[in-house]
Amino acid sequence: MDLKKFADFLKENDVPAFRLKQVRDAVYKNFAATWDEVTVLPAPLRERLKKEFRIHSVEVLETQTAKRGDAVKFCFGLKDGHRIETVLLKLLADKWSLCVSTQVGCPVRCPFCATGRKGLKRNLSPDEIVDQFLAAAAYLRQTRSQKIGSVIFMGMGEPFFNYESVLDAIHTMADPEMIGLGQRHISVSTSGHVPGIRRFAKDLPQCNLAISLHASEDELRNELVPLNVNYPLHQLAKAVSDYITITKRKVFIEYVLLDGVNNSRSQAAKLNSWLRAVAAPKYFTINLIPYNRTGGVYKAPAKERVQVFAGLMETYGFEVTVRKSMGDDIAGACGQLAGK
Repeated sequence: MDLKKFADFLKENDVPAFRLKQVRDAVYKNFAATWDEVTVLPAPLRERLKKEFRIHSVEVLETQTAKRGDAVKFCFGLKDGHRIETVLLKLLADKWSLCVSTQVGCPVRCPFCATGRKGLKRNLSPDEIVDQFLAAAAYLRQTRSQKIGSVIFMGMGEPFFNYESVLDAIHTMADPEMIGLGQRHISVSTSGHVPGIRRFAKDLPQCNLAISLHASEDELRNELVPLNVNYPLHQLAKAVSDYITITKRKVFIEYVLLDGVNNSRSQAAKLNSWLRAVAAPKYFTINLIPYNRTGGVYKAPAKERVQVFAGLMETYGFEVTVRKSMGDDIAGACGQLAGK
């Protein structure tokens, strides 16, 4: 919701200024999704607002729930007709995490990612990012009486190619007067945008940083993450090292396991060497993500091969998690979002 335009509307129509705080609290704290839910406003004003303002800049076109009940995917329509997808993930018994999108499509074009194959259509505005949260929070309140506990900027798009909007959206999410989600409950994943990592360290040192690495040698990473051509591994290593020095924070390493491509013992050894050249193992958590089908030539390794790779990285001294595939039956798992 564009609060500045709403404030201007109130002023132009001689509506008392205190109505702004009432609406802000109703939308950002109580997650009202319709003007009828903002009962503190007089009925005539609510009726007028229905014609003048949409509470959310995104429209829920469809929701899909995974069979296990641990993921809910939203397809949102935007005002210009584009579509994006956002996913609620039940990572803990009583807490949900929201995976938000920052762009329509993605310019990085990783070949194993459904979003990347769309290419980039446009950036999302700060409101379009925040309103994904508000719409999902309203859904949880209405259907399950539960709340969102954390946000992951890991949906459609490369967040640091839309840095200003992401920064603005995080400030809104973390502001105690707005949503009030602590910065340590917000994570941003980048495919290796070096200038963005450097800005992020200074602007949002309390947020979590994740690096979508997927390979630790330039030739292979150029193929899997084309952004590596612009910011090769030696530049990424220096940026991540400086980030850790500035923030003293751990970094999450996202590594999609592709059978026969990046899951060999030698690849594990190279990953160990690259990470240790950046910082000590205590500064990393490695999230291994068995490939989720998106079409094309890639396939996921057998579970045994995944465990071997995980075991090797643990032997090298790293904290390792094997990401559970959530929402793969609704095309809502990592790499599957396409705004269909």
